[in-house]
Amino acid sequence: MQLGDLELYLLIAGHWKADGGLMFGVVPKVMWEKKRAADGNNMIDMACVGLIARIDGRVVVCETGIGTKLDEKRARQVALREPEGLLHSLRKVGIAPDEVDAVITTHLHWDHAGGLTRRDERGGLELTFKKARHFIQRSEWDFALHPDQRSQSAYYQEDFTPLADGNRVVELLDGDTEVLPGVHVRHVGGHTPGSQVIVFRSGELACAVTGDLVCQTPHLRVPWTMAADLDPLRVLEQKARLFEEAERHRWLLVLSHEPDQPAGYLEEGGRWSPERRLS
Repeated sequence: MQLGDLELYLLIAGHWKADGGLMFGVVPKVMWEKKRAADGNNMIDMACVGLIARIDGRVVVCETGIGTKLDEKRARQVALREPEGLLHSLRKVGIAPDEVDAVITTHLHWDHAGGLTRRDERGGLELTFKKARHFIQRSEWDFALHPDQRSQSAYYQEDFTPLADGNRVVELLDGDTEVLPGVHVRHVGGHTPGSQVIVFRSGELACAVTGDLVCQTPHLRVPWTMAADLDPLRVLEQKARLFEEAERHRWLLVLSHEPDQPAGYLEEGGRWSPERRLS
């Protein structure tokens, strides 16, 4: 879809399943299962959702999903489907990996950063987007290198450390900044120390890629947060701020793991209005 000067395409980098308790934390199952059905193993459907944007002749990719490096056992555990969804989404709009100018990842958890790297023909690691600049919060990078015991399983260093192996393609950010004209990142923390929301602006129009600040449509309720959030109170604060702006200025929101209605607008009273043109 066209949003002012922005040309936007939804990026679906794969489908998988996650534990419902993990996704809804302290929210009782009797409440969340009315909004999101779980299978016999308490797993709910998930998508890896991001955005492809053309702006001023540049191509920007937001989020890369799980990628293709999971071993067979782990891929079965999470019921991974369409692991090549990242490059498939790009091919649909006629973009080759070497034509991508910038990659922005909301944080470095395995289900958001896995597609930053892939296996080459010899089984070694290579960057998926060799010519792109990659923008990550410094606090996220440092934490991912040395996570606490609770967070260790969420970070796979093979996903992101090759970015720093002499390639000079990673730029570490310290807080809110405009990384390209019209492309802003907002450090929100909460879910992880360096989580960021990505905001595209064109005049009065804006589109925000929420990352795990807002995972699915049930999380449009401010108190509904994930068990994986390291700082739930900060998540509540940042969600409330984002929702107030999104409703008041009619921002287009892209929700990181929503499988059915991932892009839309927050209407008065918290009602979700899906955007059908973004595909």
